[in-house]
Amino acid sequence: MDYKIVTKDNHRYVVIPELKNYGLNLCITTKDMDIGLKTNGDVDSINNNFNMIFDFMGVKPKERYSGYQVHGANIECITNLNQGSFYDTGKVFYDTDGLITDIEGIALISRFADCTPIILFDPVKRVQANIHSGWKGTLQRIGAVGVDLMVDKYDSNPEAIIAILGPTIGKYDFEVESDVADQFKEEFDFHKDIIRQKNDNKFLIDLHTTNKRILLEKGIKEENLTIVDLSTFAHENLLHSYRRDKADFGLMGAISILD
Repeated sequence: MDYKIVTKDNHRYVVIPELKNYGLNLCITTKDMDIGLKTNGDVDSINNNFNMIFDFMGVKPKERYSGYQVHGANIECITNLNQGSFYDTGKVFYDTDGLITDIEGIALISRFADCTPIILFDPVKRVQANIHSGWKGTLQRIGAVGVDLMVDKYDSNPEAIIAILGPTIGKYDFEVESDVADQFKEEFDFHKDIIRQKNDNKFLIDLHTTNKRILLEKGIKEENLTIVDLSTFAHENLLHSYRRDKADFGLMGAISILD
């Protein structure tokens, strides 16, 4: 599937139009707005941004659900609208980096600035997962945890699952030292495909390929997997980046809703 960058009311969004034909409405925001509450964040501004997002998507969700992300591998399954805790910008699950549901009309939201948003969608069983995979979550194979939960809890067949890897810090931009590189070498037997030594002290890691290989190993078919090959770090005029922008960073969102 191909992604497109679409503009409405001076705000750009990353979309995959073909997904809607299968029953999933997905929108990835850009640097044109911030949906993360900073220390002095303006709740009204964040909620106004969500209203613009849902207007762009053409939906009015029954509820918004987010994880209070901690770079872990916990994923919650939403089976009824009484779950979650009330928060300023919707309902939230604490200590959670992924959400799964088969309920139509609710928005699942993950926030990111360099991490990898992973969307899993089974059009047969009508179930979706919206996952935040930072480098620590990637080491914990949170994408594989999502596939396993869809199989165990919703009887999904991995070969039927459509997977989307959203924008993330690129393979030429995610620079680490040996302590992080060694963890990736220990965890992944395909580490030679994802790690490149830059100099005596620095290494570059390819998070898109790492998460792709994790999902393929769980039975996702390659033809069902789409990578939005935009680097959050390199595309300075389009995307937020924590590494690049430091204290001035904002957060983008991957928002998914079952039609």
